[in-house]
Amino acid sequence: MAKAKVGKKTTGIAMELPECPVCFETMSAPIFQCQSGHSLCNSCTSNLCPPICPICRQAMTQMRNLTLEDVIAKANVPCPNKSLGCVYTMLTQEVDDHLKECIFRVMTCPLGAVFGKCSWTGNLKEMMDHFKDRHPQHCNINMETGVELNNVSINEDERFLYLAQQGNLLFIVTMKIDTLQKVAYWVVQHIGSKKSAQQHIYEVHITSKQDPRRQVIFIDHCYNDILSADAVYRLGKCGILPLDMFSHFIHNKKCSFKFVIKKGTPKPKKFDKSNTSNENKQPNAPKHPKPKAGFTQRNKSPGPAKHHNVGSKK
Repeated sequence: MAKAKVGKKTTGIAMELPECPVCFETMSAPIFQCQSGHSLCNSCTSNLCPPICPICRQAMTQMRNLTLEDVIAKANVPCPNKSLGCVYTMLTQEVDDHLKECIFRVMTCPLGAVFGKCSWTGNLKEMMDHFKDRHPQHCNINMETGVELNNVSINEDERFLYLAQQGNLLFIVTMKIDTLQKVAYWVVQHIGSKKSAQQHIYEVHITSKQDPRRQVIFIDHCYNDILSADAVYRLGKCGILPLDMFSHFIHNKKCSFKFVIKKGTPKPKKFDKSNTSNENKQPNAPKHPKPKAGFTQRNKSPGPAKHHNVGSKK
């Protein structure tokens, strides 16, 4: 039987979770009972034909064992992907949410999910190798020169997707031109847990092909891959550039951008009041050394001494 562990921040119950007498798997809600009180898991109850309890041969009912469901819900259980390497334990009721972002889950190709042209499935460790083998143009990114895009037009919908690696972590970089909303989007998402994603920020640097002095930089924290890129676009928490402005960054249907991924959280820039205060303040009187005994200190000229503001050129 699976053993539940007491959690540090939860009221987890130390106990052996009961197994279904039919499938011998750990019980999970909803749990139904027969007329004699024997409990079966929901899937096994649904598969019984006729609906007769395999233990006492009494008819199954629609009565749920709420007490047992409550005990199981408060117990800490390991991730179902434990055999694949996941070390997380959680409340039973949190398992479904964890499985959505567990890095040991079976994943689909991000390109296939967006464009529907790839049916690959596998684990996270195999994803980059899959891209290098099947989609090399979507992962061979030079972080120094950035991404070069061709056949770009503000009058046509387009989407670009790349897989980037930072250490042992993978990130999905997506750029979209939306002629309906009349904007271009950029977003970087971490493949992994929400907590891990929030520990990373990304910068997108867009430099004009018409004038390299024209540049836009977006800075934001990463979302994880549970949300689709379109969902992040709708939230507006990503890089957004109006298409009429974006047109000044395109030349001969070409544009480029670079991205940087860092660990940390974006910090707001503090307003430096020193320059403002120096501009508003009147120049202070010069500080002359105290005269020594027996000497009289005089200015060389009868007029006031000339002073310079802080930071001004002499």
